[in-house]
Amino acid sequence: MTTSRRRSGAAALGPLHQDAGPERQELALALRELFQRLGIPLREYAAKEARSPGSVSRALSGARPVQEDFVKNLLHDAGEPPRPPLSEEERARVWGLFRKDEESRMDPASRIRLLERGRRELEERLRGLEESRAAADTDGTAAELDSLRHRLHQREQELALVEQERDRLARRIGKLLAEAGLRDGSGPVVIRSPSAPWYAPQARPDRGRYWPAYADLVARRGWSATKVADLDEATSQVVEKLADPSAAEAYQSKGLVITPVQSGASAHITGTVAKAVDAGYRLVIVLTGPTNVLRYQLQRTLDRDLVGRENLLLGAGESEDSEYADDPDWFKADGFIRHGRRPSSEGGFDILRLTTRDNDYNHLRQGLAALEFEKRMPQLPLNDPENLHATSVRLMVVKKNKTTLSKLVKDLQSIHPPLAEIPTLIIDDGTAWDPGAVNTHRKATGTGTAGVTSVQAVTAELLGRLPRAQYVAYGTSPFVGTLMDPSASEDLFPKDFILSLPRPAGYVGVEDFHDIGSDVPEERRTFANSREKAHVRNLVLRDKDDDQGERQAMDMFVLTGAVKLYRAARGGGEAPADYRHHTMIVYVSDRIARKREEAARLRRLWYQGSYDRAEGLGRLRELYEKDVEPVSCERADGLPVPESFDELAPYVTAAWSRIDADGNAVVTESTFRDGEHDGYELDFARRHIWKILVCGSRLSHGGPVEGLTVIYQGPRTTGAAVVAGIGRWAGFRVGYRDLMRLYFARVPGEAGGGVFDAFAAIFRDQLSFREDLARYAVEVDGRPQLTPAEVPPLLAQHLGAVDPEQRRGPLSNAELVEVRSPGRWIEPLDHPVDAAAKTRNVQQWRPLLDVLAEPRVLSGRSTSFRARTGLVPHARLMEVLSGLEGTGPRLRPHLSYLEQLGREPGSQWLLVVPQPAGDGPTAAVLGSEPLSLFRRARRAGRGDGFGRITDPSHESAVEAAVGRADGALSLLGALLLYPIHEAEDGPVKAGEADPSQIVMGVGIYTPEKEGGPLLRFRSVRRP
Repeated sequence: MTTSRRRSGAAALGPLHQDAGPERQELALALRELFQRLGIPLREYAAKEARSPGSVSRALSGARPVQEDFVKNLLHDAGEPPRPPLSEEERARVWGLFRKDEESRMDPASRIRLLERGRRELEERLRGLEESRAAADTDGTAAELDSLRHRLHQREQELALVEQERDRLARRIGKLLAEAGLRDGSGPVVIRSPSAPWYAPQARPDRGRYWPAYADLVARRGWSATKVADLDEATSQVVEKLADPSAAEAYQSKGLVITPVQSGASAHITGTVAKAVDAGYRLVIVLTGPTNVLRYQLQRTLDRDLVGRENLLLGAGESEDSEYADDPDWFKADGFIRHGRRPSSEGGFDILRLTTRDNDYNHLRQGLAALEFEKRMPQLPLNDPENLHATSVRLMVVKKNKTTLSKLVKDLQSIHPPLAEIPTLIIDDGTAWDPGAVNTHRKATGTGTAGVTSVQAVTAELLGRLPRAQYVAYGTSPFVGTLMDPSASEDLFPKDFILSLPRPAGYVGVEDFHDIGSDVPEERRTFANSREKAHVRNLVLRDKDDDQGERQAMDMFVLTGAVKLYRAARGGGEAPADYRHHTMIVYVSDRIARKREEAARLRRLWYQGSYDRAEGLGRLRELYEKDVEPVSCERADGLPVPESFDELAPYVTAAWSRIDADGNAVVTESTFRDGEHDGYELDFARRHIWKILVCGSRLSHGGPVEGLTVIYQGPRTTGAAVVAGIGRWAGFRVGYRDLMRLYFARVPGEAGGGVFDAFAAIFRDQLSFREDLARYAVEVDGRPQLTPAEVPPLLAQHLGAVDPEQRRGPLSNAELVEVRSPGRWIEPLDHPVDAAAKTRNVQQWRPLLDVLAEPRVLSGRSTSFRARTGLVPHARLMEVLSGLEGTGPRLRPHLSYLEQLGREPGSQWLLVVPQPAGDGPTAAVLGSEPLSLFRRARRAGRGDGFGRITDPSHESAVEAAVGRADGALSLLGALLLYPIHEAEDGPVKAGEADPSQIVMGVGIYTPEKEGGPLLRFRSVRRP
């Protein structure tokens, strides 16, 4: 039956999608106008375009982004006879809206590519305009010359406009590169102590063998020239801070390399070792995490990428057995590195391994002679260049285990030449992500001193035996024990350098799942502009036995696996030809029984999933259309996205079959092997893994979980497992970044969002600290603003983890007395919990509330908000800030800076108290005009501290207001003040807030200014 709905194209269209952003809605309205000109049913147009009616409907409603060819075809059809033609202005308007929507839904990296494309197009236009201008500069008649001069003038005007647009794009690209963490002329951040330069590999290219070979290997594996150059720079920054291995006087350099969690630190370690052995280091000891799997992984990496086939075979032929004969990379051209011949046969030096893939250090299997270094000139010390560069390197990869390390220390005492002659590099790769790992109150043990583990004590003893040993620790967090408690780890403190590596291109970190720093109001957040909305799913279950959370996460795992197979088949974007791994983690507990119970529960859900029948496929269709499709349409970044679930359906069956290929879709990953499914081997190098992993707080695998796409943490997850989960989010997710989902399920009565927000707060601390290191690493007048010895007091500003007793340690000989923060927000997060102290703080602020005027609107780059504002004299503000209680020592260095700003008479501050529109709670504060009250959560385990107080959208508007202020106001900066209500029994009584339940949270902003160091320390004499 044909109805009016079928006859009218406009009538067939549903309402605009409620989650579409303003740019998408504006474009959808323009496309609807074009579609109305056609006057044909939607199904007929969909058939003409070879698209499904559903995809066309979603494009015209704003539910999914439109493709460029869809817009092009619609513009063409809407202007074809018998319809009136479209004007150039109409076409330009539609294309402008399309580009605006395209850019709004891109992450910084994608936006850079779009702008780069626009810049290339502008460069081509520039060349054409310049050629046109040159052609206009010719001889001719007077009339022709007048015409040509006019054309030349027009070309020059257009040329100027295009050049301006090109320069504007260049500036935007630079800013977005910084936001995306990509390279923009900046490299690693280095905090260092003064040292004499010695490392100049270009002066002796004949000694460079292992680094050039490694650089060539990774380039053949597909690394870009920029990525190789970045690694070259970052590794040189470490090696040049080590001591000269051939120096007459021994010196121990100690440093720390901070890398983003799971960002490929093994490549940096391999490059550093390669350059170190080329420079003359002859004993290399690499310490790994405490599990066999971690040691195996790093041993394999160094054997494959550094040692090479010739050193591994020890001169044997290809037919000889190798421990890596079963490794897929053994015979690949870009697998295990090939040196051609043993390096020693060509005038170089070999690398002799004292540990193997399967064997940790257990006394010297080859006898003590394996550690006897040969000398070309016996009368000279080993570290003399005549001997050093003709001697083979000894390499060992050792677990950080007290017993194993003690054996090594004992063996070293029995060898010749003297240990004082052996240039040694110790790499400590055992600092894994663990927010609770640092125990700065550890009591003394039989092995070490208070605060020092037995492994740290043996490591320090190892350094004591080797006077020429250099110690380089790798950590995924700046909050490691050697910085947080330097007095307890003096022998391991990075006194010579701290290197913070940048976030690499293509890396996915915690910030990619949280709207940290977003200035988009929560009510306007969409899949396009909110990372949290795109990737995080907070579920509320009936009770702990409700399995709907696990069911949805499992369905998502199957769906995303199907999308991976679809992309591998279709190609396009950065989709790999084969997704080797597809994994899901369910965190539960460290107890074996609990893991078995959860695994059995998940297996039951798996077998009841009906993934090959109508029931299961119907469930997947709904989840795809509600979740996967709209998110991927916004965030796939050029990767293919199925037009409909019907197009994806064949790959669902294939994904289901691959996950269940061996009959065990669900496995427990454990160090124990006493159960049928326990101890599943996570060897990502030698096998394809498509599995659901049931885990506790610590994976025995230890390293990155490849292909990780879905994470589930529910009410059965223990606190330790929850905390451990944070490090698993990060890594390189090539070809499926948009598919990642984090599920947090809770039951009624449990706090919602606490775990996720806690993770974000931890990351925010680290991000802030890294940003500070970058700012303070810039030298002023040729001198560093910050040295490694001054990092602990700066670190205390961010985490408050160094207590007063620790600050009095022998290494804490500097006190931070001033922090200048122009252009950055100062946000005191420590506030009292005591009711009387909170009341006194409110009384401190109360007189300033009298300057507030009626609410007005403050506007920023993309947002605006209502607020009461007023001007506060500088002296009065300093009096208030100085009199606050419970703000901790972290505010004092900032106050020293702020006090100096008001030297000119009449200096003022802009006070801003947000007044959000709506029906939120309001109350008078000690008789003030009614003010909006806010909620903020204190951070568990952080004493009196909050996680965040100011709203980024408010910050941007206040910054704009300060920038527009009349110079006659003598405005020094601005304050955002938030009355935070902490009472649990309702907001207010009789319109008046109880001051004992109010915290006056504040953020302080001063405009960007140039000149002078940003930090000032003073020496502290210790008893």
